[in-house]
Amino acid sequence: MTLVEIMIALVLLGIISGVVMRVIMRQQRFYQGANQIMTQRSQLRQATSVLPVDLRSLSSIGDDILAVTDTSIDFRMNVGTGVVCAIENPAHTIVLPPENLYGGQTLTTFFGYGPPSSGDGVEIFIYNDSSTVGNEDDKWKRYELAKPISQDAGKCPTQFVTVFDVGKKRFVIEVSDPEGHTDPVTLGPLSQYIQVGAPVRIVRKVRYALYQESDGKWYLGYANFNAGTSAWETLAPVSGPYDPYSTSSGTPSGLGFKYYDVDGNEITSGATAAQLRQIARVDLVARARTAANVRTAGIQNGLDQQYRDSLAVSVMLRNRQ
Repeated sequence: MTLVEIMIALVLLGIISGVVMRVIMRQQRFYQGANQIMTQRSQLRQATSVLPVDLRSLSSIGDDILAVTDTSIDFRMNVGTGVVCAIENPAHTIVLPPENLYGGQTLTTFFGYGPPSSGDGVEIFIYNDSSTVGNEDDKWKRYELAKPISQDAGKCPTQFVTVFDVGKKRFVIEVSDPEGHTDPVTLGPLSQYIQVGAPVRIVRKVRYALYQESDGKWYLGYANFNAGTSAWETLAPVSGPYDPYSTSSGTPSGLGFKYYDVDGNEITSGATAAQLRQIARVDLVARARTAANVRTAGIQNGLDQQYRDSLAVSVMLRNRQ
């Protein structure tokens, strides 16, 4: 092979190598950009998946919604349900059946998280059948958890259970009336019209809000209300990061809430208790951008900048009446 042939071969090799490297770099840039976009969209889906599950079962007319702003919402979240299988005297204690009954029914559940403690801002709603036939005067009576929920296999031996449920722990809940009422018949906080079989809702005051973490980024945060200190606990990140909070009308925040009544009229931040009872729909918009610039053919016209996206969801409250 002559020197000229060697030089021609080297030039062709350089050209081919350059083309191959360019293709590899473009592929690498594409996959890096696609991975960042997938991560960003996953963060958006987390916010619009978690919140609707907790919001959908709210009863606005039942005062489940405590406070609203454009970037936060405080409400009573269901953490357990059951039915009364026994009432102990004096009437301040109810018993719920075991979680796993032999017959396969689910009459008591804490959604896999176990019974809450009394310091978690927990409240108990028990269905009060009242004195009139029909549901005209029926109501969900609110009680506070007097002490942590205990378990006792010896309680409620016959109601809703079989001989195959012997030894299973029942849930014993002692309550107090925050209004200080004492029923003249039962001589306790529980009404004489609360009977065996009455449905029970166990709720906890929670807050979801857009907030800034110590790393300077903005996240969807979650916090419980601490009854012992009468204050909200520190927000902990649930998903994110999202775009920062904005006070400018032209620049939307990374997480935005809007609230509407049944006629589509917007209910704004700082709503009164009467306005909160009218909320029938909650709209949520999450906005985020990639951590680094994305420059990929076919995406944002090939511009070298952060990729931005948003996701919106509307939640109709099931129990608003």
